[in-house]
Amino acid sequence: MKYPILLPNIFNYPFTYESSIKLKVGDYVLVPFGKSKITGVVWNEFEKNNNKNFKIKNILKKLDVDPLKKNTINFLNWFADYNIVPKGMALKLVMLSSQAIEKKEKKLYKVFNKKIKKNSFKLSSDQNKSLKKMNSSNKKFRVHVLQGTTGSGKTLVYFETLKPLIKKGFQGLILLPEIGLTSQFEQKFLEYFGFTPAIWHSGISKKKRS
Repeated sequence: MKYPILLPNIFNYPFTYESSIKLKVGDYVLVPFGKSKITGVVWNEFEKNNNKNFKIKNILKKLDVDPLKKNTINFLNWFADYNIVPKGMALKLVMLSSQAIEKKEKKLYKVFNKKIKKNSFKLSSDQNKSLKKMNSSNKKFRVHVLQGTTGSGKTLVYFETLKPLIKKGFQGLILLPEIGLTSQFEQKFLEYFGFTPAIWHSGISKKKRS
């Protein structure tokens, strides 16, 4: 059966491949491309107005990765058209160095699966007021901006807001304005929660990202 495979490169259209494997839109696959092997995604449409004669190559294998959601594919198609960039480059934004990381053994994730330790941090009256107001509306999407001078304890309030969510099994994403703040923030996080967060930025090695 023929499948349209979009590659994370400068192409604005998917390439046609064949496979005896039953695939669906969004599946990650490994395909031959020139002399290389590249990770691609089964896309939602074939290349349009294709009158070229070419030999169709076979898909090498389906990767053990959760498929890309159809909503994400639709968004990437829109994103590419809106920003006038190739669809393949839009796809590259959601992949790791043009690759997809297959599922690994659960034991490899144990370093990030830690219980929150008890600590001696205590909030001031102003911090408690801010925390109470933030928690009163945390069942809905809300934006909260804490105003205070450097060192006034804003980070501690955010940590206190995040703590009950982590205890319930949820994850938290904390964004920093620059890489230079990472080391200091990581130390604060470790002192408060008792485990190291997963750090991600452009300076992290490819192996560590994987």
